[in-house]
Amino acid sequence: MEDKLTTISRAMQNLDKAARLEIKTEEDKLLIASALMAVTRNLYIETIGADDTAHVFASVADSFFMEDISHYVNKPTIH
Repeated sequence: MEDKLTTISRAMQNLDKAARLEIKTEEDKLLIASALMAVTRNLYIETIGADDTAHVFASVADSFFMEDISHYVNKPTIH
């Protein structure tokens, strides 16, 4: 499990750096986030299929409404 968490953490750090290099204006933040979501969606679909990907994205969306979301921020998760 530690290797998976290390991989997730490293990828998050690298992707965050790469994404921030693309941001030139405040509006770019949403545009880059959209690009990251599209890439994420595609990777999930390639790996687990469209139906399971829809469930993952629904679960992620549902998590935004949890009372205490603070402990999820900047921590790697395995979906």
